[in-house]
Amino acid sequence: MSKLKYYIRHQTNFLQDKFILVFKSDQARDYFQNALKGSRFEEVTSQVAENAARIGIHGNTIPYGYTLKLTKEEMNELSTANWDRTAELLAEANERLYQEVKEKKDQKEFE
Repeated sequence: MSKLKYYIRHQTNFLQDKFILVFKSDQARDYFQNALKGSRFEEVTSQVAENAARIGIHGNTIPYGYTLKLTKEEMNELSTANWDRTAELLAEANERLYQEVKEKKDQKEFE
């Protein structure tokens, strides 16, 4: 597995203006950066991302972004008490979402 990359997504026009995003591929990160117009991705360390999840930034807690592709069992594993596993799951969820979109796009181009 490639090394995980951590980001805080900033977007003042969204209800939640900051999210913690974790990616295991540049392709998935690039997809999200292009899909989320007006967003800025700030690359951070694993420790900064973990601290943002635990204690927040400027008094505001920062949620994990885009977990909808995780199974119920995986969702139950998300915890700042086990940040390494949580980061792996967050990256996997983003990768699954990216792959799903990519497959749909490839299928449309094939038709």
